[in-house]
Amino acid sequence: MHDSRPGLDRAHALVALSVLVGLLSIVFILDYTGYPYEPFRFRLFSYFLRTQDLSGSWLLLGIVFCAALPVARRPALAFVEALGRRPWAVACATFLVLCLGALLVQHDHPLAQDEYLALFQSRVFAAGRLTGQFPPDLLDHLIPFWYRDRFVVASAATGAVASNYWPGFSAILAPFSLIGAPWACNPLLASLSLVLMARLAAQLTGALEAGGWAMLLALASPQFTATAITYYSMSAHLLLNLVFAWLLLDLNPRRLVGAGFVGSVALVLHQPVPHVLFALPWLIWVARQPGARANLLWLAAGYAPLVALAGFGWALFLGSLQKASLWMAPYPDDGEFLHRVGNFAWLWQMKLGWAFGLPSPGLLWLRLGEWVRLWAWAVPGLPVLAAAGWWMARRRTPLLLLGVSFLSTALGFLFVAYEQGHGWGARYFHSAWSALPVLGASALVLGRESAATASLRGTVAVAALLSLVLAGGLRGWQIHDYVGTTLERRPPVEPDVRQIAFIPADYQTYSADLVQNDPFLRDPVIYLLSRGKETDARLVRERFPGAHQTVDEPRGQVWRIE
Repeated sequence: MHDSRPGLDRAHALVALSVLVGLLSIVFILDYTGYPYEPFRFRLFSYFLRTQDLSGSWLLLGIVFCAALPVARRPALAFVEALGRRPWAVACATFLVLCLGALLVQHDHPLAQDEYLALFQSRVFAAGRLTGQFPPDLLDHLIPFWYRDRFVVASAATGAVASNYWPGFSAILAPFSLIGAPWACNPLLASLSLVLMARLAAQLTGALEAGGWAMLLALASPQFTATAITYYSMSAHLLLNLVFAWLLLDLNPRRLVGAGFVGSVALVLHQPVPHVLFALPWLIWVARQPGARANLLWLAAGYAPLVALAGFGWALFLGSLQKASLWMAPYPDDGEFLHRVGNFAWLWQMKLGWAFGLPSPGLLWLRLGEWVRLWAWAVPGLPVLAAAGWWMARRRTPLLLLGVSFLSTALGFLFVAYEQGHGWGARYFHSAWSALPVLGASALVLGRESAATASLRGTVAVAALLSLVLAGGLRGWQIHDYVGTTLERRPPVEPDVRQIAFIPADYQTYSADLVQNDPFLRDPVIYLLSRGKETDARLVRERFPGAHQTVDEPRGQVWRIE
């Protein structure tokens, strides 16, 4: 029943908080990036804050002011209702639009090494192999030396090459690479996530319209759609963590084993931290329920096989491939199984020491910047709305746990020493990002009906639709421009002609990320890292007799192979 009694005007409160946070975000961006000085491109996080998120934050402020006006609320609310009635139709349309985005906006290009290696390894798997194959004498040209063993593992003796990341996402991507459409993988995963967010929101709140709200809040947040057109594994993390949570809504043996298996796939997607941080609150909750010991054993039974095979098994395999680099390992490389395991454990101890540590003031300031990006790449006010929904639903255990999973992820990355570098929005939060639209939808459907609630829904609906069109358009243009500018730093090549293209090393523009090749060098153009014009020319004369140079410019040199 509708309650017309006066109450707190939640719409105005949301608008006021959004304006306040938006202005503080702009001040932070200007201070963090050293305004008025121009940001350096090699400081990528700061560069994106200034060149993308400053304008994005101003746009969000404009959207908030427009949404506060009581116009267009009725058609916006009708749109939300239509979304909730047709989740699968929305997912299909989203899939098609995201595929176009991957091809036209993202240029079907893996921008960062994380993306390139996922695509690289998927093509290896699609060929029925575990490793790619490069000529051993070209390894230093095909793999920038500062990426060797950090991103790529290669045998100097045989030229076998593999990604240093765990192989789960590459395995998911492999069928798409096999049919020549790897760009369709993340759009499909994101579209399935939409349906599951709608189902969870409706099921956990008991309100069918919550599904429409959850889908709109996700679609209108550029972080969700922009991540879905990349080759990052984060869309897979988001979907698998959602499935994991959904399976744990009923603690019976079959669903527990299923949750463990889905969790094991999430663990080995590329590295285990995102799933561990998301799953931890759920595992603690399972451990506190009746029959905890049996439930945990069922979960472990689901986790164990794939983690052992694709996680630790893959790491041991990389260790054997990398053994020529283990000159300082504590055990001799004599083929003994215990020695191999000992070296493996030592390497992981070293990696964990490099990756984790107590947060420094600089790291805390950086993580605050990621919260700014989380805000700037979402529907205006969505984090505030999600916090309100989490509080309103605190007695509904699954919704409570979703919120705790998001906080666990945010707090856990305070102890991770790396910054996200490339990636749209707050990439490190994306594995638990689904909590925001689900909890935001909860804030809009839970509680008593009142004029204040109706006003809040109208404001959010208008803000979300404006964000879908305006913020989505702005972010799409920014991504298209940045990736296009990056690709223009490659020397020009002729289509479908065998060529060698040398790319000069330039740390400030990440030019080494443009050295991307098929794992078996089957493409017409082979990109090599330049070692200087004379060295490059000597290499071409020795390896490719008869080749002649067609391009010589600052972006690099190109040789045509007859």
